[in-house]
Amino acid sequence: MRAVLLCALAASAVRAASPGALGDPMFYLHEDTYQLTPRRFSQWEAGRLAQQGNAWVDLGSVEGGRYDAVERGVLNLELASRLSLVNVAPGLWLGASGVPAARKQDYGVGGTVVFASASRRRYLLARLVADQFLYNQTNVDGGTRASPVLHAQLEGRWEDGAWSLAGSLDAATEGETSFPAAPLVTYEADSRRELSLHGRYAGSTLELDARVDLLRTRAARTELGISSALRQTVATLRLDALLAPVAGTRWRPRLGVRGVGGEAVGNDAGVSFRLTRREPSARIAAQREDGAALWEVGYALAVPMLRQTGGGPALDTAPYQDKLYGSCDLGFGSISLRGLLSWEIRNARFGGANANVLMQF
Repeated sequence: MRAVLLCALAASAVRAASPGALGDPMFYLHEDTYQLTPRRFSQWEAGRLAQQGNAWVDLGSVEGGRYDAVERGVLNLELASRLSLVNVAPGLWLGASGVPAARKQDYGVGGTVVFASASRRRYLLARLVADQFLYNQTNVDGGTRASPVLHAQLEGRWEDGAWSLAGSLDAATEGETSFPAAPLVTYEADSRRELSLHGRYAGSTLELDARVDLLRTRAARTELGISSALRQTVATLRLDALLAPVAGTRWRPRLGVRGVGGEAVGNDAGVSFRLTRREPSARIAAQREDGAALWEVGYALAVPMLRQTGGGPALDTAPYQDKLYGSCDLGFGSISLRGLLSWEIRNARFGGANANVLMQF
């Protein structure tokens, strides 16, 4: 059995009291447009344990010239599995787990349980790690943590013919750290919990997808005696359908709807605020396969209803946002490359570009 190394890097950083993406009218429309197609996304999910290597790299830009990069990778190592996982029964592995780190204070230790079919396309993985378990004894920042941070991960996938279901849960207990002798930052706290489910039907002339994502975060900080804090909850539902080709053509209609509901509650220097977001969205597009190339042209729209009270001027707006886009996905065996360009009709400006690579070997 192969051990799993999962790494994810998102190039974004915000202050503890900034709602960030939740308050950006275009953020979720950008994200939805740049997403892998449901077929490619399902291919990524199926390869997480079944492939020796499974890498997905995104590079995107938006109208302001900012670039965002996201890298997701799974590397399955035969040697590491022999050292850390023991096959105790057919389809069942037990073993040690951990978090490597550049600084000794960041090391984590724990355990892993894996149930998997022979093909590893159906599996259940459970992992529990004590993050920074020797933080109080090894940190060089003068920090003190009241209790250990436990990080639980649950991931699985099932398939039967044209049907598949994949999901993951990633949750950590709250980490609170005090720095009594520090001149600037004297307190930090954070926690993050994520849930994702994806159901798919992939027939020869009909593809149906349903995805649910839930994210809850908390961040708090005291700097120079001034405290800030933020709690956020965001839920997203996506429904997508790829229909049979239109008669006499090779173009397949693609229809999708998305709903986002979110809330951010926080305070900055003693000033409290609350931001809510309700966003319905829809997509109409068409796909066509020409050999190794998959072409898609489409139009996506969203109406982000944003309301904020406290923390400055009140906000109550629902701007109509849209994107007209075109993309080309080229498949070369275990590697696929996709490029996308978009235009915001409502705002009469360039809507951003995106390139992604999916490599499986």
